[in-house]
Amino acid sequence: MALVTLDNLHKSFGDRVLFDGLNFAIEKGERVGLIGDNGQGKTTLFRAIEGEIKPERGSVAIARGARVGHLEQDPTFDASNNVMDEAELAFAELHQLSHDLRELEHAMAVQQDEALDRTLKKYETLQHQFESAGGYAWRHRLEATLQGVGLGPEFWEQNVATLSGGQRSRLALAKLLINAPDLLLLDEPTNHLDLAAIDWLENWLLDFSGAVLIISHDRYLLDRLATRIVWLTRKQLSSYPGNYTAFVAQREVQELTQRRQYEEQQADIEKQKEFIRRFGAGQRSKEAKGREKRLNRLLASDAVIQQVEASKSISLQLSTNQRAGDRLLTVRELSKQYDGRMLWKDVKLDVGRGERIGIIGPNGSGKTTLLRVLLGQEPLDAGEVRWGANLSIGYYDQRLDAFDPENTVLEELAEGRENRKEKELRDTLGALRFSGDSVEKTMDMLSGGERARVALAGLLIDRPNVLILDEPTNHLDVNSCEALENALSGFEGTILCVSHDRYFLERMAKRMWVIEPPALIDFDGGFDEWIRKKKSPATAPAQAKAASKSQSKSPPKKEPKPPAKKENPYARPFGRLSLIELEKTIAQTERELAQAQSRFAGSIGRDAKQVQQEYDALTEKLEGLEAEYFARGE
Repeated sequence: MALVTLDNLHKSFGDRVLFDGLNFAIEKGERVGLIGDNGQGKTTLFRAIEGEIKPERGSVAIARGARVGHLEQDPTFDASNNVMDEAELAFAELHQLSHDLRELEHAMAVQQDEALDRTLKKYETLQHQFESAGGYAWRHRLEATLQGVGLGPEFWEQNVATLSGGQRSRLALAKLLINAPDLLLLDEPTNHLDLAAIDWLENWLLDFSGAVLIISHDRYLLDRLATRIVWLTRKQLSSYPGNYTAFVAQREVQELTQRRQYEEQQADIEKQKEFIRRFGAGQRSKEAKGREKRLNRLLASDAVIQQVEASKSISLQLSTNQRAGDRLLTVRELSKQYDGRMLWKDVKLDVGRGERIGIIGPNGSGKTTLLRVLLGQEPLDAGEVRWGANLSIGYYDQRLDAFDPENTVLEELAEGRENRKEKELRDTLGALRFSGDSVEKTMDMLSGGERARVALAGLLIDRPNVLILDEPTNHLDVNSCEALENALSGFEGTILCVSHDRYFLERMAKRMWVIEPPALIDFDGGFDEWIRKKKSPATAPAQAKAASKSQSKSPPKKEPKPPAKKENPYARPFGRLSLIELEKTIAQTERELAQAQSRFAGSIGRDAKQVQQEYDALTEKLEGLEAEYFARGE
């Protein structure tokens, strides 16, 4: 039985319809990624599941006894508590059980006969509940969870009122995970976590026996965790078995089919319009008017047209006004302390034109501080920072707090850009999905994702040749992240970027600065290469050097590989098939996969689970067939 079932859900705010006949179900053990453009209603869907908002029509059914927990974006705490006391509130039910057990123990000490038997039975029941809820290991579980989300012992005595926004989010996440409800609703859970905490969270969720519904732009997380992706678009949810990569592959096939249908339909529409133009006032005017009515109904309601329009992505192009010099940035003996703790010491760095550098490190290690020091916005303790000639620097600040809240979107972009024509401003905003009346919204009305797009519009229109980006994907939806990545891939300037978005880092960065206080490691390679080196230091290439301390090590000598054993092709699963048979079997399996996908879109509950199992088996079969096919060609 499904933990939660949404049936024919309708919800609107004023004239804006968010859900129109939306259906969805999630079962125990599922990990479902919920994606969709900002403003489509993903967070509203969470609120509907929790019962915070009521739909105009339709129903939300939660299985009897099932507990639902939601990670809030703006959590509230008891201002008198420290971090440890606040987190311990998650064990309130367990502590009450412990108190009740002590009371029963006192009662049993003075009772006899039947009264004692009744109390003993009650005691055994409560004892079982106590042990099932974690029992006497609660303190270890509490400390391990706090440390897992990046709130180590140094935070435990800190008053919650003094925590930063990111630290408050991590404390709220810790309390939710300790509660371990049957269904976890996680809204961008990685936004304020460093890479170590994200890895810990993923492992925790992989071991979690309940169900998880996750809103996230973190495609690495969706690839590692998701057993299913649901896409909120056009007021409906479409369901796709598998992780995010599988979703992308399935969407590409769907979009290609829709695009072909769309093009055929557009050709027919043009024919109809031509007929209406030619015969609108002649003898066949009645027929022309009839065709015009049918055409208008088609344009207003046709699903194919709406699907193609909905699939149009943001199109960004980052260009530069001038070419920078070859020597872009020189850093010598740079040191910085914060609250008496050394962040990095005696750092030496050189950056050339066109480099793409990703900056990572634990929370509190000074990543944003490094950017601000390089920009001259924060003083350095020692050392020197020298920028080259012909530079135009664009800075994306993750705080997104430099806007005038009373400005409209158009006024905000025009601020300080008096030489720009209104058409250029509107065209730039239009590329970021601000069009029509939306450019007249005031900044204080915008969501985090919308403010992020306004900040990106500023970079587009200023055309800098150096981009310094601080967590640029934090408030973006998946489509916007991909649009930004595509724009950066074509950018001819230099990029320095702080990010915890692993997918983004791997696509963008060709060099990594890794802050491990008090050292800053300069690694010549991308994000995945760095992770492989960290996990297998003995076998990874010796490409890293401490920028704060000169080190040189010879790479390990490679051991000669033993001669490869000849493989018997008939021992492979599809080794006995001929090439022609392989091609036919691959084509048949692809058709079966497409049929399974079609059935999945309209199924819920156990039916969806059965179709997903079939889809997974077919996917595994297709991978084996393709591996065999390519092996024959080697």
